[in-house]
Amino acid sequence: MTKQVELRSIVFKGINQVELETKLKTFMLGPRDVLIQTLYSCISAGTEVAKLSGLQEVSYPLYVGNRAVGHVVATGNEADHIAVGDLVFSHIQHQSHSLGQQLVCPLPNELEKPTAAMLGMALVAMTGVQMSRPELGDTVVVTGGGLVGQFAAQLSALSGAYPILIDIIDERLQAARLCGINITINPTKEDANARIMELTNGKGADTILECTGVPAVATSAISYARRSGRFVFVGSPRGECQTNITPFLEKVHLWKPGGDLTLLGSHEWKIPIKENDFTKHSMEQNCRLLSRLMIENKLKADPLFSRIYDPGNAAEAYQNLINHQNEVLGAIFDWRSYQDKSLKSSTCKSNTPCQTGDQWTPTTS
Repeated sequence: MTKQVELRSIVFKGINQVELETKLKTFMLGPRDVLIQTLYSCISAGTEVAKLSGLQEVSYPLYVGNRAVGHVVATGNEADHIAVGDLVFSHIQHQSHSLGQQLVCPLPNELEKPTAAMLGMALVAMTGVQMSRPELGDTVVVTGGGLVGQFAAQLSALSGAYPILIDIIDERLQAARLCGINITINPTKEDANARIMELTNGKGADTILECTGVPAVATSAISYARRSGRFVFVGSPRGECQTNITPFLEKVHLWKPGGDLTLLGSHEWKIPIKENDFTKHSMEQNCRLLSRLMIENKLKADPLFSRIYDPGNAAEAYQNLINHQNEVLGAIFDWRSYQDKSLKSSTCKSNTPCQTGDQWTPTTS
């Protein structure tokens, strides 16, 4: 069975060219596919701004976004883990309707709000924390106070570690303190390395979570680590950096104070999507845990939420992220005004009949 909708999508037409595109789209669901009508989608500022500005080379036109929440409006005949009407998080683009073909995580109804779209950024941070395996009492330095760094600092604290968040924007450090991160450093106003050594009795941090994706930050942040510490790349490195790499490599290789480091990559997709018997972690499990922590207010998102934008004003949203980083941290697109009322049924529960104006049962192609 197919369904045609008026699809609205945010697309990068070229460098610094953003449009909201409207076209008719026919969706055909496979057996385990899920059709989702988007409520809110979160801008992944580092990745998306890099692609829009040309810092990260991509081909245009480019359809962007991969973190959103919405309601399920149709399912394939083998998608027995989900029901029409469910609120879900999924890796779907900035568009009004999407097929959730990979991670489709049911959410409690309490998370039907804009901040729930930030779960995707928390998933990125969670992978970094799980790869670094912080222990009770560890000192964890987080470089970068964007959404990923903010959540990485909070998750480190929830693991029993003592996080130190470093960023050059005071407003981001203030947001972190509102989330319970007590130690923050602005390296343009104080010597970050000296402060970290003071806080760690001269040893250095057990773990560095590099969340900026800026190579120059990584090559300098390695000096914060203790001997036999861990350095974890959480943010995806991008952009050019011309430097002498030997001091960085010596910090990894040599047995000396601050040396013998372990480098780890923690790209979000290195852990499986589905739970299985062979790995401890999965995106599904992480999504459920993070949503629970949000509901319990142990993982704080509200202080990180800055602005909500109509998708028709997408260009303004990205320009604000580029030009007003001190004002905009968590930026969310609100798709509710673009919803197809014939598809949405927010009151439909998995154990009750669905009342939609255009009920249909998809079949395999």
